[in-house]
Amino acid sequence: MSTKKNNIAAGIDIGSNSIRLIIAEVENNKIKNIIYQEKATTRLAANINKTGILAEEPFNKSINVLAGFRKALNKYNVEKIKTVATSAVREAANGKEFINAAKNSGIEISIISGKEEGILEYLGVCSGFDASRQPLILDVGGGSSEIIYMQDNNELHTESHKIGVVKMADMFDFQKISTEILEKCSAYIKEFFKDVTIPNNIQNFIATAGTATTLAAIDMEMTEYDYNKVNGYKITKEKVIEILNKVYSTPYNKRLEIKGMDKGREDLIIPGILIILEILKKTNLNIITVSDFGLREGAVVRAANS
Repeated sequence: MSTKKNNIAAGIDIGSNSIRLIIAEVENNKIKNIIYQEKATTRLAANINKTGILAEEPFNKSINVLAGFRKALNKYNVEKIKTVATSAVREAANGKEFINAAKNSGIEISIISGKEEGILEYLGVCSGFDASRQPLILDVGGGSSEIIYMQDNNELHTESHKIGVVKMADMFDFQKISTEILEKCSAYIKEFFKDVTIPNNIQNFIATAGTATTLAAIDMEMTEYDYNKVNGYKITKEKVIEILNKVYSTPYNKRLEIKGMDKGREDLIIPGILIILEILKKTNLNIITVSDFGLREGAVVRAANS
């Protein structure tokens, strides 16, 4: 479905690690102009594996962030808004309480399924650059990871797996430097994805979300994040392994000194890289294309079409 020129809309992605807002002009399912964007790291899914609920501190922090987003939406007079919540809110026993609290702050949230998440991620990635070469899209989130590709019959295949970087950080202490922890985590991830098969006609491996964008930023040694340079950036498997070794051999309190490291991702990037490498192994490819665009951008395209 195409959209009119100057169609301003907003998308909000409430993830397990971060909450992100974009206000953009959308035309023909492409993001033509980003008017405003903001991100806050709240680790909403912290300890959800153990407790089954959204903990009080990240719950309140996330609601405060959404209240701030509401002010931005009012400032830009945005009427078309799509706000989606994923794994953390989807799985939490107090997810409805979170939805109600957000509503009181002026934000209406849709809890989306893993399948819908994959569809919006595909829409988001394609809104930023040409993904026409038979791509596999991998979104490594905080609480879940999605594998998305177009099948031979032109139907979109999406699968959502309940594994993500926040959940892994609750299981393994990535703040410590330990080969044993790395090996145990790698073995866990390998076992988790052992039954996943990838078509052999995949021509392009696209990784989206925070791990992938941080990898690109580190490889470019960015001191100021620039999504224009990150979106479409290509990085080899060997370089990714090199960055993994650099991060986990650097003391936790020194990792922010690595140029390009995203604050709040000093431990999360390790399991994120391991998940990317495990899925990459299942293809015959050696290069990762990084997409800065993903679920949030898919949400804004969907909002623009509403």
